[in-house]
Amino acid sequence: MTNVAADEAKVHRLHPLRVLLSGRDRRFLRVTSFLLARRGYDVVETSPRRTLEAVERHRSDVVLLETNDSRGVAARKVAALQALSAAPSVLVVFDEEDDRWEGLTAIRKWTPIDDLVHEIEFAAANRPVPLLDVERAYR
Repeated sequence: MTNVAADEAKVHRLHPLRVLLSGRDRRFLRVTSFLLARRGYDVVETSPRRTLEAVERHRSDVVLLETNDSRGVAARKVAALQALSAAPSVLVVFDEEDDRWEGLTAIRKWTPIDDLVHEIEFAAANRPVPLLDVERAYR
């Protein structure tokens, strides 16, 4: 499909994507929330401590997980989010110079908004399929 054909075949959602911003950097959360809301997303902010409950309450499609934690801690947070019954896609937002986020879907903090929107759209399109009750290890 060419770019022109792709532009003409844009999908119009009945409901905006629900994006949850989780992190400690208040300035990043406020600015990103404002810019994403202007693009038509349903955006909610939360602290890292309340991320799981906020995802379930908001029924988030995509979570932007802003973190300065180690890769291991971030991976555990992503795993906890993906273990939810209606697992969201998760983008780890990092503010470091090195690229040690291999294996996790990650994006640099203060990425241009067009690039961030592209990543959110891609993550939403590739959201994990919810597990059926018979597929769960614990019921």
